[in-house]
Amino acid sequence: MRITCLGAARTVTGSSYLVEKDGDTCFLVDCGMFQGSRQLERRNWMATTYRPRDLDALFITHAHIDHSGLTPRLVRLGYKGPIYATAATCELLRILWLDSAHIQEMEAEWQTRKNRRSGGTPVEPLYQTADAEAAITLLRPVELDAEREFLPGVRAQFVQAGHILGAASLLLTLKVDGGIHRVGFSGDLGRPGALIVPDADHLPRPDTLFMETTYGNRSHKSLEESQNELLAVIKQAYVEGGKVLIPAFAVERTQDLLYTLATAHRYGEFPDDMPVFLDSPLAIAATEIFRKHHEFYDDHARELLRQGIDPLDLPSLRYTASTEESRAINDHQGPAVIIAGNGMATAGRIKHHLKHNLWRKDCHVILVGFQAAGTTGRALVDGANKVRIFREEVAVNAQVHTIGGFSAHADQGELLEWLGALAHPGLNVYLMHGEETSAGAFRKLAGERLPQVHFHLPRIGDTIHLRPLAAAPAKVSGLPERARDLAHRLEDLAARLAQGQSAPEGLEKAIAQLERLAAGETE
Repeated sequence: MRITCLGAARTVTGSSYLVEKDGDTCFLVDCGMFQGSRQLERRNWMATTYRPRDLDALFITHAHIDHSGLTPRLVRLGYKGPIYATAATCELLRILWLDSAHIQEMEAEWQTRKNRRSGGTPVEPLYQTADAEAAITLLRPVELDAEREFLPGVRAQFVQAGHILGAASLLLTLKVDGGIHRVGFSGDLGRPGALIVPDADHLPRPDTLFMETTYGNRSHKSLEESQNELLAVIKQAYVEGGKVLIPAFAVERTQDLLYTLATAHRYGEFPDDMPVFLDSPLAIAATEIFRKHHEFYDDHARELLRQGIDPLDLPSLRYTASTEESRAINDHQGPAVIIAGNGMATAGRIKHHLKHNLWRKDCHVILVGFQAAGTTGRALVDGANKVRIFREEVAVNAQVHTIGGFSAHADQGELLEWLGALAHPGLNVYLMHGEETSAGAFRKLAGERLPQVHFHLPRIGDTIHLRPLAAAPAKVSGLPERARDLAHRLEDLAARLAQGQSAPEGLEKAIAQLERLAAGETE
């Protein structure tokens, strides 16, 4: 058994793992697009290394493009197998892939025109709408917490990750040569107490874990503090008569912002006559998916719904789906909030709004998400005096605000707390989806806090070899759901004994309890 890190190693994009159980079975966990620098984005054209024609399946933890966006390219190169994800993730992928395909086609068309003017050759898009549509037909919705065998010798279980609607962590139980190895993939982990979505659940304890470290070197502000800061900037812009530009990811970040503004409006903290333009067809479609999937909401959002309150309802919200409606925003006189994609200001309609407003002193730009190195958003965070937009240098006279508390990623302390519940002697943790400084800082701190755990910092292309650790337990039919944890504890015991470690305390009691459950006794 081996796992190759195809992306998101010492960087935050291109998340993908090639899992080879044996000579006959291989599959991917995530298939993300590389975003950011040109050097990284060139990797999107190397998808043949993903072995698209050999793959038996693809598991996707959540819909964000850095975890899913290369899938249509994989299909273009010959992949025809099933794509497993939660139901909400499947719905979001349908709109995200089509949007991404449109962007690929437009960029290729623009580059082709440019090349022809200089006598060059046409440019092929990374993938097209037909590829995205073909990928959509391969989607297979999977329920959270439902462990089952997806491939011979491969059991998988999706667990709530608390990141965006439908996001999940993934546990694989791989069976080879009469033994097993449990591999966990955190996916992207959300913050406890986040808006709309529930908190992350813990995976059943793995033997090997691939864990995100996007914010492994820092702590976020509290959500309440960040909401107050956001409203303070908006109120200032309202008094000044200026515009507030918010580059935002279409999925989750946009809905969190709408949730915050709607709440403020209900309590009289948001001006009635200040329009909020949601200027992104993708974000508009994603918001409608959120409105349909209340089953993925947390308890507080569901309680609002029971009271007849739509948590995303804001009277001054205006959808600007068409290009003409988007352009008309530039003619709007007076204060306004403009939420547009994308979140790192590298593409989409936000670039037009930045070009028209960055040079204005009464403009405010609010950055509410991670800004990768090499992006326009990162340049603004770093205090650039000018940024290049549409091949034009634009002065940055606007006030730039970075508000980190809206992040959908857990911070350092929250990551440590999540990992602590899984830690056990001999656990191997590979720190992924974080820039080298972030993953390295987390490795140092986590190593001090959890000395019984082995931490690793792989590079793109590194292959990790796994070995079976314990005999696979016999399947017991009719076992109650709550017996699963005890069964995993016995598997942990077998793995520890195989490694020459001592048995944990309370072993005899756990075995007796499992035997009673298997016999049908309630206690």
